[in-house]
Amino acid sequence: MTWPPRFLFLSNRASIDFAQTGGEGKWAKWERWHEPTDLRDWFRESSLALELDTARPADVVAARQLRAAIWNAAQATLRGRKLPAKSVTELRARAARPDLVPDLRGDERAWAPGATVRQALSSIARDAIDLFGSAVRERLRECENPSCPLLFVDTSRPGKRAWCTMARCGNLQKTSRYRANLKAATPSRRR
Repeated sequence: MTWPPRFLFLSNRASIDFAQTGGEGKWAKWERWHEPTDLRDWFRESSLALELDTARPADVVAARQLRAAIWNAAQATLRGRKLPAKSVTELRARAARPDLVPDLRGDERAWAPGATVRQALSSIARDAIDLFGSAVRERLRECENPSCPLLFVDTSRPGKRAWCTMARCGNLQKTSRYRANLKAATPSRRR
């Protein structure tokens, strides 16, 4: 698998996955939402598995604003600081709108037909409020790989998950540690 994949879904929270799709400044190189179809693809591939009929350029702008609010709130949470007022205002405004309507198709959970980006953004904002407004926020982590800024919610029983994903960062760190230990244990040859 090429790294990074187009979209990352490894945080155990839709709102955190949503926030890890790019951004401004140093995050611009990771931008995943260039066109409205990119946003539609993200919602379809996410844990929401939502098929949106349409998305407009204005929806991408709104999604990016919500993404920044979630990212900034997550960073404040990780550092034990108060949530930024601007982030809280954005989350409240988005969450106040009608969200996705759940439906049943046979015995499968689905979304009611005609879902809009606006409803999807409301659901993402509600997920973020649920995360930052509950004890679950204490399980928010940043990957321990020094070169990886990815976030995740540790759902492991002991609460000691260290890596965004074991398949990537965990394996890289274990391999690095193994090589360092092997090098330290091997006597150097002098000529």
